[in-house]
Amino acid sequence: MKVRRVSIIMGIFGVATLTFGTRPIAQGPRPLTLISLAEIPRLQDAQLSPDGRFVSYMVARADWKAGVPVAHIWRQSTGGGAPAQLTSGETSEALARWSPDSRSLFFLTRGQIWLVAADGGAPRQLTRHATGVYGAWPPQWAPDGRTIYFLANDAPTEAERQREQLRDDVYAFEQDFRQHHLWKIAVESGVEEKLTTGPFSILWFHVSADGSRILEQRAPSPLFEDLGRGEAWITDASGQNPRQVTRNTIEEVDGELSPDNSQVMFTAEASTRLEPNYAWTLFTVPAAGGTPTMTVPDLPYAIEHAAWAPDSKTIFGLVNMGAHTEIFRIDVAAHTAKPLTDGRHFVPSWSVVRAAGRMVFQLDEPERLGDVWTLPLEGGTPTRVTGMYDSLATDFALPRQEKLTWKGADGVSIEGILFYPIAYEPGKRYPLVVQLHGGPEESDKFGWGPGVVFNYVPVLTAKGYAVLRPNYRGSSGYGNAFKRDVVHNYFNNMHLDVMAGVDAVIRSGVADRDRLAVMGWSAGGHLVNKLITFTNRFKAASSGAGVANWISFFAVSEARAKRSEWFGGLPWRKDASIDAFWNSSPLKDVSRVSTPTLLFAGENDSRVPVAQVQEMYRGLTANGVPTRFYVAPREDHQWRELRHQIYKANAELEWFDRYVLGRPYTWEHPPADHP
Repeated sequence: MKVRRVSIIMGIFGVATLTFGTRPIAQGPRPLTLISLAEIPRLQDAQLSPDGRFVSYMVARADWKAGVPVAHIWRQSTGGGAPAQLTSGETSEALARWSPDSRSLFFLTRGQIWLVAADGGAPRQLTRHATGVYGAWPPQWAPDGRTIYFLANDAPTEAERQREQLRDDVYAFEQDFRQHHLWKIAVESGVEEKLTTGPFSILWFHVSADGSRILEQRAPSPLFEDLGRGEAWITDASGQNPRQVTRNTIEEVDGELSPDNSQVMFTAEASTRLEPNYAWTLFTVPAAGGTPTMTVPDLPYAIEHAAWAPDSKTIFGLVNMGAHTEIFRIDVAAHTAKPLTDGRHFVPSWSVVRAAGRMVFQLDEPERLGDVWTLPLEGGTPTRVTGMYDSLATDFALPRQEKLTWKGADGVSIEGILFYPIAYEPGKRYPLVVQLHGGPEESDKFGWGPGVVFNYVPVLTAKGYAVLRPNYRGSSGYGNAFKRDVVHNYFNNMHLDVMAGVDAVIRSGVADRDRLAVMGWSAGGHLVNKLITFTNRFKAASSGAGVANWISFFAVSEARAKRSEWFGGLPWRKDASIDAFWNSSPLKDVSRVSTPTLLFAGENDSRVPVAQVQEMYRGLTANGVPTRFYVAPREDHQWRELRHQIYKANAELEWFDRYVLGRPYTWEHPPADHP
């Protein structure tokens, strides 16, 4: 699910001057292992300086002592040359942003804003905010470079602090939250000033091009369920004179004032009539208020991020086209969109820098995990800045990737990405692992995908498996009808689309029909649970953070409102159709399962709490199905700790090898496990 999205999405990559991993690289391409995959440096959050001379980016490396990837800031000239490291240490930095004069960058670390000179030197701490700087939305420079705006939680009262010290800490569930408000700090003096206050939270904000105004999203609370109740507001740069811009029931995201301050644009999952839960698309609305207008109503894809061009008449958009993402130029008045890029890639990071007259982005490609590129705003040929993965395909044996298209049971065209085994031989059939994406409105694309060890396709293919990533019904990038197929009947066509894809790979001669496995996380885990109640064709399955019982799910999950439309409303309303919830619950048909199944959950997951996975576990074990249920301490919906990710992947590989191939598996161990 995409909520409170920042204009960055974490990618995977490395730097040419850095070695892949901590051990020497052997001559010739070698198979990727879980450890070597985890040790590939990852590049993320590429940013272009306003003068256009440099890019900054984070390089994250596996830190086995810390147990997580640790990221530091690097800088490289857009004209070429070696990259330079600007920060170091045991703690990661994040959200580095160039100053308007391109002479320095701010970044977040240890919950505070720091500054570092663009040419290096010792960073200095700028904020010492009592509650820390809110890191889910990046701070922003004022155009004159004298001020930085940021979000922070309200501080506890003195009485609340005394209660905490005494451990008199009973709290009211979903009521004792801290609101998020907007602050600013003077760069020279370090003086902070709170700009907003009241019974609401600022979820995101954007400073206008001239620095005179601030566009912000105000919601009743920071709770997940209140995202759709937020509205766009405009204030003066001082936080005064607030004016409400929108009044609707959708969640506006990535909002930005046009450079001439006349219009507001934002993205939302909405229809032309502002009904929620449609494909991501782009809207504009007069800054004075009014009814938002969809910019390109006929575009059959999903516009997921956007930014104004300097002329205030054009918007650039990052468009999800199913198996790939592309950058489009959108004419607001003409309601037309034209692609500026085209390729077999995913764009994990992208931003428009009007002062430089260029945009900067990363491309996740089959043989490159996220090199940085720039493109003039008027279009043309993209220029690659970094060569971080020049040797990746020669160092490691990488799988061949192809887009595969097939027909669903009702004749609708479905597509996915097929990854071939490393040593693929035409005419030979291979075991197939079907990997299901989350959302369900996400979609799998060319490249490596987000995450590291959670998406270990190169390791699977190195071990002789083919892998299919299908974009089943409910996925984004294929229009509203495709995405909304889940409404009123969640598993309507999903499972049928997946099985039709499996049969397509079998017909192609690649897959062995008797050696099939399936795996998925979140919505992919829900679908795994459904598939094993629907068919016994899979010899092994792995379900992570998967729903078992839609009735109980709505009582324990933080994510309820957006999902209620799937079943015609919430289960506790007077006229609720409990049958709709129960008939779509895998637990209802768990007695049919015979597939050996792994289950995974994060101990602190508030999206799909442990109890949901436990219900599936109880049903499987009661019916004698071979099952293992693993719970990761400290983890939320997406696991972060390296050893937890390695453990999950090892457990799955052992499970698949045992039940699909009938062979033993030797677990990989992180380097620190060896004295």
